[in-house]
Amino acid sequence: MNTSTQPYHNSAMEISDPSRPSPDGDDTWTKGEQQPRKFNDVAFGLLFYLHLIGMVACAGVYAPQMFTNIAANMDNGGGERELLDSSSMSGNNHGLVTSRLMSWVVGASQQIFGGLSSASLLSNRALEEENDANDGTNDFNDLLLLLSISAIVACVISSLALTVMISHAKGMIMCSLVFNILASLVFMIGAFFVSPFGAIMGIFLVAFNAYFAYVVWGRIPFAACNLATATSAVKANLGLSFVAYSSLITMFCWSAFWLVSAVPTIYITSGCDAQAGACENEANGLVVFLLLVSFYWTYQVIQNTVHVTVAGVVGTWWYVPIEASSFCSRSIGDSYFRSLTYSFGSICLGSLIVAIVESLVTMVRNLRESGDGGSVFLCIAECLLALLRDIIEYFNSWAFTYVGVYGYSFIEAGKNVMSLFKTRGWTTIITDTLAQSVLSLVSVGVGLITGITSLIISYTHGMVFGDELGASAAAFFIGFTTGLVLTSTLLSLVSAAVNTVIVCYADAPAEFRVNHPKLSDDMHAGWAAAWPEQFR
Repeated sequence: MNTSTQPYHNSAMEISDPSRPSPDGDDTWTKGEQQPRKFNDVAFGLLFYLHLIGMVACAGVYAPQMFTNIAANMDNGGGERELLDSSSMSGNNHGLVTSRLMSWVVGASQQIFGGLSSASLLSNRALEEENDANDGTNDFNDLLLLLSISAIVACVISSLALTVMISHAKGMIMCSLVFNILASLVFMIGAFFVSPFGAIMGIFLVAFNAYFAYVVWGRIPFAACNLATATSAVKANLGLSFVAYSSLITMFCWSAFWLVSAVPTIYITSGCDAQAGACENEANGLVVFLLLVSFYWTYQVIQNTVHVTVAGVVGTWWYVPIEASSFCSRSIGDSYFRSLTYSFGSICLGSLIVAIVESLVTMVRNLRESGDGGSVFLCIAECLLALLRDIIEYFNSWAFTYVGVYGYSFIEAGKNVMSLFKTRGWTTIITDTLAQSVLSLVSVGVGLITGITSLIISYTHGMVFGDELGASAAAFFIGFTTGLVLTSTLLSLVSAAVNTVIVCYADAPAEFRVNHPKLSDDMHAGWAAAWPEQFR
């Protein structure tokens, strides 16, 4: 928020607002306070930049050596291909391990853009099958046409979905709960014909989703009000979509650069040679771990920068709506600037914690899949680490909300998160979970629409990507993936906004009533519907 115009409030002040009763019976709340502009957690921001310099140095030193080595052996029957083929090195344990790690390193970067990469591989494979150069050009043009139309359709429908979520948030939440039950029911029926264990899992999923819907059904009105309010804030500042889509492009560029740095680093430090088709040494585990941390850390920083920016914009919309009520409002630039400067160190600190755990998950998974023994213990370790990662990511999403709204350091923001969950508890989690269900359902729905649209265009224009069945599958997959990625990117803004609305409503219901009376009345009604005993 803009510190020059935000109405400051005393952090020691307690709220006792009848429109915001605590469902847990604790009406004492310490309000957040806007922090003076200063650079927080500077050491971690500097460490992040140093790590980027290190990655650039690795690319500059090792990439030319690897490319030179491969280029020198291009006429030897493709020795570089044998190097990456683990089956050709079954007698060389070091080469086998390194080969697996090389494939693993390449695969790590595809986690973000796996769908888009797969779509590109499908089209490239089809192009390679065409002997005629003109046909290949036509296939490429067809691919661009499908991508362009899918992107346009996805942007239009997802923008319309924002309007629908504002006016029909309650119905959409109900639909998402029912959809989860039906989807798990279909899975259970299909599993009966495949595996008894799968059938048991299906029964468990049906029971869990049904019970969850039963428990949270009474909380739907309040969750719907939060979703509608968050969507209204994002729609009023739709220029945030440029921040979200630019982050998507940045992630893609980072993935490409990381590959250029990571693969040669492992290739050269392991003593790999394209002509020999083998590596002298096993890949250094520490080097691989640091490379993975680099990849996940930067990815998390990019993602969380958007989250903090959204939190700042929604916070400004909450307190000073005149500064955050237009497509390219002043608050968007201000919040983005603060995310990249004053709060950048805090973003780097929180992101680094997740990156370290995510890297450990990846390494344990690789050890488990190598089949070298201890798979049961490794499986348990992987599950525990993955659970820890999910908990930290969820905690971070709330901590970064406080960073964006008030400018806290990461540690101070964490203390506020603990206070939030102490007084709000399951109310906060349920509200956030219901909103996420709607956003996921909308993303998949738009993906299906763009996939079908792409399939129709492909059929009517006679586009061919491989055989007849493969052509249909490729066209649908291209459209579905494009729609899903673009819609999920846009709706991630709403996801961050939902967290911000929950925090701001806990801190400043009075300001909300003054600045957004209609939404405040709806929120009041949502509370009354969710906890009627508090309004007797």
